Amino acid sequence: MSIANKWAQGQLFAFSALDGDSFFGDDFVGTLSGDRLGIRFHTKVKRELVFLNRGFSDLVFDAVTGDYISCRIGHGQEIKIFYKQAHLIVGTVCEATEPTVFVEGKATCTEVDSVLVQDTKDGEVTALAVSKNCFAFAFAKTGEEAVFLAKSGISQDMEQLEAEKKSFYENHDIPEEYEALYTKCLSVMKTQLYSPEGSMKGIWSTPDRLPHRHLWLWDSVFHAIGHRHLSCELAEALICAIFYNQREDGFIPHLANPEMASKISQPPVIAWGAYRVYEMSKNQSFLKKVYERNQKFLQWMQTHRRKTDEELYVWHTSENVHCRCDESGMDNSPRFDDVKDLQAIDFSCFMANEVRYMKKIAEVLELWEEANDYEDWYQQIAKAINHKLWDEEEGFYFDYNLEKNELHKVYSVASFLPLFAGICSKKQAESLISFLNRPDMFATEFPIPSIAVCDKTFGSDMWRGPVWINYNYMISEGLFAYGFSEKAREIRIKTIAFMKEWYEKTGTFYEFYDCLNQKAPSCLNRKGLPTDIYDISVRMQSIRDYGWSSTLLCDMIKSRQDQ
Repeated sequence: MSIANKWAQGQLFAFSALDGDSFFGDDFVGTLSGDRLGIRFHTKVKRELVFLNRGFSDLVFDAVTGDYISCRIGHGQEIKIFYKQAHLIVGTVCEATEPTVFVEGKATCTEVDSVLVQDTKDGEVTALAVSKNCFAFAFAKTGEEAVFLAKSGISQDMEQLEAEKKSFYENHDIPEEYEALYTKCLSVMKTQLYSPEGSMKGIWSTPDRLPHRHLWLWDSVFHAIGHRHLSCELAEALICAIFYNQREDGFIPHLANPEMASKISQPPVIAWGAYRVYEMSKNQSFLKKVYERNQKFLQWMQTHRRKTDEELYVWHTSENVHCRCDESGMDNSPRFDDVKDLQAIDFSCFMANEVRYMKKIAEVLELWEEANDYEDWYQQIAKAINHKLWDEEEGFYFDYNLEKNELHKVYSVASFLPLFAGICSKKQAESLISFLNRPDMFATEFPIPSIAVCDKTFGSDMWRGPVWINYNYMISEGLFAYGFSEKAREIRIKTIAFMKEWYEKTGTFYEFYDCLNQKAPSCLNRKGLPTDIYDISVRMQSIRDYGWSSTLLCDMIKSRQDQ
């Protein structure tokens, strides 16, 4: 099976909780360099492990993954790089290259037992050991620890380590044309897993390891949908991790880590994701656990996220012009420009969909009376949405501005979620599809733009035009459910094709993509202009090796043969 083999700047290189302890609290993670064969480690003072060119001109990569790199430099000479432990990189080199370490700042350099030690006097020390054709690069709190770890790394069985790393990417029954793409998905998915720590009582995932390091609510659900193809047990764990920081009153924070939790929430998609995992695992005990915890969460939402007695839901907003509605996940969407309280089409649809899936779960658990209650609640939400948020003249759904007492007519991708929640009539669904087919609206080269092409705010900044893979996934799922399979397949096929195109050009998956497919994702704005040199410590750009782009692509590739 072909393994992902595209080297590109910014790709993650990190140790996974699948292979051993990998803790949030003392993370040692790198990104691939752009101008040389090197890995930049994002410690307090940045370090770069570089393999200097000592006489080679050809460089052919056989594998470039998040914890294993293999390349040939001609005449049988090879370089191999492995994550052995959370704080230990090992591998092999040859005569034509020399491993060395550059430090971005002041460091005290000493040599201890032929091991190069670099101490930046901030409680972080690295050590590089080289012996014959092997090297080891270690990270620790003291020089003694770093030296001990580096010396232990030199004696590793590199052939066995390579076999272990490669085995993760083999035997996945994927069409040959998608093998490299699929293994890239697996690579990203693997890097973003942390071990139990602090409030996190089990394994958990983070959107991209760098620059985001926390657990995010809806990201975790999207991650589980991809991971279920590898391990239903792991997928269940990723969803259960969402509840580790749930409060007694039912509230779930939008982000958390082993030491803290935020005070706002995020789109409710837990029951939907859990049921998708259950469809493969048939594990009712998992479903029961999710049902009991999510029940309290939805009740909290009903109590705290409505402004009227109607079953219409209002996101928490802030005054931050670049992130007016972090709670919705659509940080800088023009939907929230200069407004405060919107009865939101997306929030209301997410709630409807959750209530619908809670009914499905209640039926599995044979809680018939509760299932009926959830059906009643679902009908109330659907009725409210179709009564107040549907514009018959426009044939489209909008948010409702409570301050102005009128529809807030911004054409965004959120307005297609009634398909996902199953609340629109066939006629309404057909009207929504007509907007997907209009070039002045949402029929772009790479569908579906986050804001309509005709909108005055349309551009290349996050939720103001670019394509987000999670919305493509949810909307296409809704289209399949309504019987519009041809349109659903078109969206998914194009999504796979354009992600494949940019992976082959740039070696990575991105947070969002140009809907016109004219700009490289790295050149798109992200709450401001991108920098010419990729450096996440200066400015975040469309984030590379992004979690849900990878996990949902994984699911779309696996599901293609079934659709």
